[in-house]
Parts: sequence; C-alpha cells; structure tokens
Amino acid sequence: MATGSALDLGSHRVRFASAKSHKNEVELLRYISGAPEAGESSVVAAQNIFGSEVKRGEALRVGLTGSDLMMRYLPVPVVEDWRLERLMEFEIREIEERSGSSLASSYNLLPVPQGLDDEETMLLGLVREDLLDDTMAQMPSMAVQAFSPNAIALYNAYLALGDHEPCTTLLASLGNGTLDLALVSGTDLYFARSVSTALAKRNQTLATALGINESQAEALIHKHCDLGLALRTVQSTDVDRVTRPLLPMYESLPTLLSGVVTLCKAQARLNELNLDRVLLTGGAADTKGLVDFLADRMHVEVSRWNPSEMVEIGGLADAEAEQLERDGCAATVVIGLALGAADNNLYALEILTSDAKKKRDFLERGIFHILMGVAAAAYIALSLVVMGGLADDTESVSRTLRRTEQTNERNHQSALDLLDKIDQRSIMFFDLRNRQSIGDSAYHFMNYLENHLPASLWVESMTIQLDDGKDW
Repeated sequence: MATGSALDLGSHRVRFASAKSHKNEVELLRYISGAPEAGESSVVAAQNIFGSEVKRGEALRVGLTGSDLMMRYLPVPVVEDWRLERLMEFEIREIEERSGSSLASSYNLLPVPQGLDDEETMLLGLVREDLLDDTMAQMPSMAVQAFSPNAIALYNAYLALGDHEPCTTLLASLGNGTLDLALVSGTDLYFARSVSTALAKRNQTLATALGINESQAEALIHKHCDLGLALRTVQSTDVDRVTRPLLPMYESLPTLLSGVVTLCKAQARLNELNLDRVLLTGGAADTKGLVDFLADRMHVEVSRWNPSEMVEIGGLADAEAEQLERDGCAATVVIGLALGAADNNLYALEILTSDAKKKRDFLERGIFHILMGVAAAAYIALSLVVMGGLADDTESVSRTLRRTEQTNERNHQSALDLLDKIDQRSIMFFDLRNRQSIGDSAYHFMNYLENHLPASLWVESMTIQLDDGKDW
C-alpha cells in the first residue's frame, strides 16, 4: 500500500496532503491548509506552516500552474523508446535555445485510444529551472520529490475518484487567478492546460469600485457575490452593488472553457470532438450562481465536483477533517498531487531540474550498480571461505572489495563531471554557432552593398548585436 505527500502552492491558500491508495480505495492520512501572511509568498508560507509538520525525509510532489508552466503537444511516430527519448531531447534543446533559459522538463504519451490518429501525441511540460531552484531553496526543511502540473493532478484525481462516464468531460479547477483544465473521455486524457485568469484582481477591482480596502471587498464578495444577477434570477441591491463590477471577469470564463475543445482539436489532432459536460471544482467553484451561469453561457451540463467527499478520512485528526470540510472543492488539486505520488499506475508528468535528475539517477542506478558489485564480490569471498576455509584469502578479497567500491564511486563521479563538461561545451558550441551565423550574414550583406549600392548612396555605419531572449 503506497503513500504519497503533496503541496499545493496556491496564491490564496497553501495546502499539504498525505494519502494512500489501495484497491480503488483512497484514504487521507494528513491534511493541513493555511493562508499566507500579508506580503508573504506562497512558498515562504508553506515553509512556515508545514515545515514542522512534514516528516523528515518525506518526499513531496509540488504542483505547478499559471503562466510559469508551458505545456506543449507534439506528434511523434510510433518508434522504440530510445528513439523517442532522442527525439524529445532534441526538441527540448531547440526550445531552450529559443528561450535563452535552462528548462526543466518532463514528457509522457497521451493515453488517447488507438485509431483516432496515425501518430501518437506527446505531452511535454516545461518550466524554467531557476524558478524550481528558488522554490526548493525557500523550503529547506522539505524534500521535493518532483514538480507536477496541477492539470495532471486534476486528471489523476478523476481517475481515482471520478465516475468515468463514457462522454467528453471537461474538468475545470478554478482558483484565485488560475484555471487548471483537463479534457477527458472516460478514463482517457485528451488535453491538459493551466492558464491565468483575471479573478486574481477580483478584490482589487471591487475595492476600487466601492472605495473600500481589499479586505472589506473580499468579505463582501463572499457574502453577496451571486452570478445569478447575470441570469436575472437574483434581484438584490447588495448583490447588484457587489456582483456587477465583477461580471466582466466572469464573462471571459465560458470562452476559456469552450476554447479548450478547439485547442484540443488543433494540438492533439482530434477532429471529431464535442463537449458533453463540465465538472467544476477548485476554491472558486463555490461562487454563488457560477454553475448556472456557465451552463447558460456554454449550453452544456455543468456541475460541482468535490473529490474531498469521496475519500476516507478516518485517519485524520478532528481539526484536519474540519479544515478539509471547509476547503471542499479547493482540496481537489492537492489530493490529486498526493495520489499521483502514491500510485505509479496513474498518469505521471514529473518535472525535475537537471541537478535533481542526476541525484535521482545516481540513487536509482549508481548505488544499485555499486551494491550489485559489492554483493557479487561478497558472494565470491564467502564461497572461498566456505569451500577452502582460507581466512587470509577472505581478508584479501575484502580489501579488493573496498578498493572496487571506491573505484566505482570515483568512476561514477568522473562520469557526472564529464556530463557537466559536455553540457558546458554544448552551450559554448551553440553560442559560437549563433555568432558565426550573424557574422556570415553581415559579410554577405556588406558584399552585396559593395557590388550593388549605387554610387550616389553610401553607408556611414552598421551595428550588429547578439542578445539573449528573455521572453519565451
């Protein structure tokens, strides 16, 4: 029975959950939720709130969402795994060259049924390495196993706790300024995406409209905001005063949700695709009138989906169970992240920095090889002792074993150093290639001017400059 722990770094609240999954049963072992202090980032808040709660050595799956995360869909041929890895490595290098930044990445084939397309579709997740390094540096007491998109966590929560209806379902987790989406059919993932929304400025917008501070605006929103106003099903002065300034922010949501089907057709190459229903979850799913508002605008069935009601909570402390009940739909993402860490059968998209990948590879492969060598040498030594009873030979073999182990460790470290040098030489090669390309272009341009520029015209100066791309 595997267990997994996860962290959801929301801008409004941060959440920690630990779960175990066994034979289609999901049990929450821990659940903690807290809000950042004024001016405090969600990462720092997580360290302050959960730093003493997370068990030492407990590996965490951390969620990613918003504009920092890039998710791309690539058509790939049906080839051997090693060829597919080479193809993806080349694609990632090309994207890094264009962005000018080191990117942490992970990829996995979409579980689209065979027959919908001649080629397979690869889902590629990318995020800047320096952002992940900063996140881990600000949480020194917590061990990060991997980062994973919230949209994938949403899909995994549906795999473990959803109804798996044989229809096209859009899972939408609406948070405070973020929208995580997963388009599924039955248990197959067709499309996943995370975007930012204007709802992050909801409190500020109402505060400006009413001439109050943002804390007062937030309290009024929780009390009086009702999107039934847009459907003319609610008539109230307080509702009108609070909701009307916010309506433009919500009017863009149906377009964002409906646009997922169009994007899926283009990027995942699915021609015949129609949306049947929307399952709404996340912290903002409880907004009054939102379900009816989306159903009216999108002309499909819309309902709230709360996975926190479908998990076993007998192992939670009373305070944690009460907090889970208060959070409701807002706990969906962190539950999905924890399940993804606990169950290897769920869909995986684990993003790691290059240093973290090297450490993991060493733990999974390097140590294994060393231990295998140690075990083999120990077996030989033991056989000699048993068969010959030669104590001196046993000591000699033991010394040889230690030397072999030290040699293996040195060779492994040398290999890691060589990989670092290769990475540095690759960076230098691509930089020199770019500079040579610019120099060649300048040479051809000057040659053209020398041969074709009319005598009545002349060039006084020309500047060539190479800059790094910051926006990607």
